[in-house]
Amino acid sequence: MIPTRFLRIVLIWLICIASTVMVGWFAPSFKTAATNFLFRLRGKLPVPEDVVIVAIDDASLQRIGKYPWSRTITAECLERITAGKPAAVGLDIVYSEAADLPEDERLASAIARNERVVLPVQLFENTTENGGAREMTWLRPLPELARAAAGEGHAHAAPDTDGTLRSIQLSKTDDRGRRFWAFGLEVLRVAQNIEPDDFSENDGLLHFGDYDIWLTAGEGAPSVASGVSIFRADEMLINYVGAANSFRYYSFTDVVEGKVPPDAFAGKIVLVGATSPTLGDAQVTPFMHYAGEGGQAMPGIEVHANVINTIKNRLFIGFLPEFYDLGIALLIIALITGAIGRLDGWRQIIVLGFVFAGIVGGSLTVFNNYFLILPLTEMLTAYFVGVPLLLLDRSVAASRDLDAKLNRLAEVQSGFLLDRNDRDDRDRISGRIVPRNLESKLRAVDAITAQLLARMNFIDRVLTGMSEGVLVADAADRIVFVNERFGRIFGQPDLINQELKRFFLSRGILTGKEWEVAESKILAGENYEKDFQLTNQAERYCLLRLSPVTAGDNLAGLPAASGSVIGILVLLSDVTEQRELDRLKAETVQLVSHELRAPLTSIQGLSDVLLKFPVEAGESREMLTTIHSEAIRLNEMISRFLDLKRLESGALDLRMAPVDIGDLLRSSVLAAGAAAAEKRIKIRIVGNRRLPLVRADGQLLAQAVGNLLSNAVKYSPADSVVRVEAGIVGAEMRITVRDNGFGIPAHALERVFDKFYRLERDAHSEIVGTGLGLSFVREVVEKHGGRVSVESEEKVGSTFVLCLPI
Repeated sequence: MIPTRFLRIVLIWLICIASTVMVGWFAPSFKTAATNFLFRLRGKLPVPEDVVIVAIDDASLQRIGKYPWSRTITAECLERITAGKPAAVGLDIVYSEAADLPEDERLASAIARNERVVLPVQLFENTTENGGAREMTWLRPLPELARAAAGEGHAHAAPDTDGTLRSIQLSKTDDRGRRFWAFGLEVLRVAQNIEPDDFSENDGLLHFGDYDIWLTAGEGAPSVASGVSIFRADEMLINYVGAANSFRYYSFTDVVEGKVPPDAFAGKIVLVGATSPTLGDAQVTPFMHYAGEGGQAMPGIEVHANVINTIKNRLFIGFLPEFYDLGIALLIIALITGAIGRLDGWRQIIVLGFVFAGIVGGSLTVFNNYFLILPLTEMLTAYFVGVPLLLLDRSVAASRDLDAKLNRLAEVQSGFLLDRNDRDDRDRISGRIVPRNLESKLRAVDAITAQLLARMNFIDRVLTGMSEGVLVADAADRIVFVNERFGRIFGQPDLINQELKRFFLSRGILTGKEWEVAESKILAGENYEKDFQLTNQAERYCLLRLSPVTAGDNLAGLPAASGSVIGILVLLSDVTEQRELDRLKAETVQLVSHELRAPLTSIQGLSDVLLKFPVEAGESREMLTTIHSEAIRLNEMISRFLDLKRLESGALDLRMAPVDIGDLLRSSVLAAGAAAAEKRIKIRIVGNRRLPLVRADGQLLAQAVGNLLSNAVKYSPADSVVRVEAGIVGAEMRITVRDNGFGIPAHALERVFDKFYRLERDAHSEIVGTGLGLSFVREVVEKHGGRVSVESEEKVGSTFVLCLPI
């Protein structure tokens, strides 16, 4: 049996196809409007430099006078054009009646001297006096002018039914049976030196010299106009460069008066004709109302220029065969059927939007690159007919599916989810499980899910509001629930259906042995706890607690033997703050018990002596000096400890800005100069002094370099040299501080950056230190994304290197 949904889809496809065919056959105006739309979206083509127009414009009419003019003026203009040796001249003026003999001879002579002039023949429509019948006649140039010309071409243009000129008939025959090619085609023939008989037609193509012109094929038909017979109804679509006035124009009077140099016409195709609106020779083109140039029809002479440009640059426009149009429309229907049938929500909207954009953008792209007009109207018809019908079909199918699911839900959940005291609602739902309308569906859903939603909402609020991560796995070790906090801690919100054991082992939270211990405890009804550090976040610690979920908990009403384990509850608590607090307490205790006690003891003892015993002035001053230095040491230790804590906790934000490392080194050396001078130590800056700027916190970086210089001075003998150097190595800025001091033993190199660490040698010496300076240096450099290293040899000296990313 054929599924009902399949039959509905087939019916929708048939409706779409029928609509597409009807629009294509019976609404040709839509297709012409789509062609105009493509032209306007495409915009202008490059304007050819080898086609120019000499325009009989309004300025020429004002300066020369009422048209028609003396033929001598036309001859003068033609002679000036001839002086520039153009490739061809199209004189789009019909001189069919004789004038003064000298004027006609002058014009004929000018045409003959040029040897490349093409004259038009014009199809003229008039109305007879009796009966008002239309009569079509041919206007031909005077015989003496025709003999002097290099060719003749018909200048007739027939707009489409909407009044827009989109194509030109390439050939016509007059009442004498003589065949005339289109005026623009004839001008191009003369310009290209193509023989008059070098034409042939076959398979929708006109072979013209080296050109193959696409034709819009049509069957010949008898003419309704007297004196006219159509030789072939083949037409060529005109690929317009742009709106009116796109080509290079020269005013007729400017040429006659010599304001345009003859070189302007050298080797070019020159068209002479009317552009003034008062002369009435204008056509509506697809570019009408384009880019602010609307309302301006295109002069006929510029239409000829577009015909020449279309042929000369092979910009031929074509249509696909009708069976291709139908195939593309079927493809659009298939795409929207798949999008609506398989996708939901935003994905469906996005795909439908892409299909629509593909229809318009694809048509425009093909037109721009290949000058091929796709069936835009048919594709849009298939889209706008198919989308509503398919959405309506899906809505109806969803409504039927909802009825069936409401029926099953009421049968299965009756007596479990509903309040036992709300018997009226329960009876109403069971009696009308398939509602007649949407309102009935909504009432049924409300009645069935009211208490379930309330309970789920309460549980969801509790779990979401928890600061701990919560995860539940079933008896098969599959994860069935994860709250938002748990997923956020691990950066992986989608954990449902993953294996719990694999989750723990793959992240190194538990080892295989630890999992076996945890599993055995859970099966025994006991809890399992473990502290661990998150591998994806530095300095983050968590407490993991695994607890059994038993059937006695009545979780979701699952049937199970009393006391049997049906799942695992995992609680994850972030104990980083607690760990940090414990570490801070330990470090503070260490600071007070070890580092602060010594200076405080010294201060207390000396001050006690000064208070209780008489002390000579010299000795008293010495004691006060000691008290003062110990107080300074105590203050320095506390300040460095607090600075280090602020850096570690992130309370001290980096103020990043471009820093001149050369200036920073010079100011740091200057700050350490006083202490160095006391020991007659020289601090020298070596290397390149012109260094690029580095983004850093200048104050913190200067403090770090100052600590290294201070240590170098402290631990170097008198009359030695400390060298400071900065330079670029790869993608890093390296700052090096090298001394000739006491050096550091190899076993202590890994610990010199630890807080409160001092060598036993230094602790018993008179050198004042806190054990925090190098820790501060490392913290500053790492906050900048860099690193610090040290190389040292006892009794030779130490080299500290700061590496900062550029």
